[in-house]
Amino acid sequence: MSIPLHQYFIFVSIVTMIVVTPGPNLALLLANAPSNAKLTGFGMVLGFAAAIVSHAALALVGVGAVIAASAILFTVMKLLGAAYLIWLGIKSLLSLRSLTAPVMNPSRAPVILTAPRAFVRGYLSNFLNPKPAIFYVAVFPQFLEGHQQDVLANGAALALTHALIALGFYGAIVLLVGSVTGFLNRPHIARRIKTISGAALILLGGRLLFAKSPA
Repeated sequence: MSIPLHQYFIFVSIVTMIVVTPGPNLALLLANAPSNAKLTGFGMVLGFAAAIVSHAALALVGVGAVIAASAILFTVMKLLGAAYLIWLGIKSLLSLRSLTAPVMNPSRAPVILTAPRAFVRGYLSNFLNPKPAIFYVAVFPQFLEGHQQDVLANGAALALTHALIALGFYGAIVLLVGSVTGFLNRPHIARRIKTISGAALILLGGRLLFAKSPA
């Protein structure tokens, strides 16, 4: 990596603020982590990180710029992302039924995610959000300079840095939730978590619907 150290620290500061700011990823993780195993939570976190790498890769080959510049493509991606977040929020709210009544019917039992399904859910949540795509089109190139080979190497290093920061932060959330799972799975606590995280996902999805194209 041939990026000046001060520029690298600026990039790290920016992506760290992006990662730790509450958003769809955190809401989705809190909606699912308490009722699932740690392995499932880490699967979802890996999905977040994989989506970051995907956005960076698309930006490096120019596809991200096309999406950001095209109002139609941006709108399609925005609608898909918003619909997905709202769907996840509704699923979280509907799962409240399994917490308010005895589990007499297997269909009422809480849905347990496998690690692969959690990975896909985390990946889609982050990948279908056009805001990371815009970041990698508008901000990412400012940290890349030099010959094409240098640009690719530096871009890969920065994307990996972003992904590792996401892994560290969200991984810590999974471990923290795992250490207090018994408390979080108490019916009244679980209901509040599901309600808040479900409503947050729906609100974030609705907010995404009104996001304006940068073009």
